[in-house]
Amino acid sequence: MWKKMPFKSFAYFSLIINIIFVAIIVIIKSFLPPVVPLFYGLPAGSEQLVPTLELAIAPVLGLLITLLNIFLSGLVKDVFLKKTLIITSAFISLLLAITVTKIILLVGFF
Repeated sequence: MWKKMPFKSFAYFSLIINIIFVAIIVIIKSFLPPVVPLFYGLPAGSEQLVPTLELAIAPVLGLLITLLNIFLSGLVKDVFLKKTLIITSAFISLLLAITVTKIILLVGFF
């Protein structure tokens, strides 16, 4: 599966960035308040808040999407679709990393 996959570096990037951000959240947990805002689409108030470790929902979701797209790219024959799946994974991982970084910098005590 890995031998025929295009853009392997993007797949590695997606996997690594998500794992790094899960590790960062666990490591800097003591510098974050007990609850952090994550669900900005909900009404303002306590509905937006989650416990600090649940901030890892975003990179874990990115990791699951990346693994799913890698699996699907191994099943399909079309090269364009394979490339699209891998690049989409990298793009989603990058956006989730930016989101988590902004939340950490917004509420962190550094």
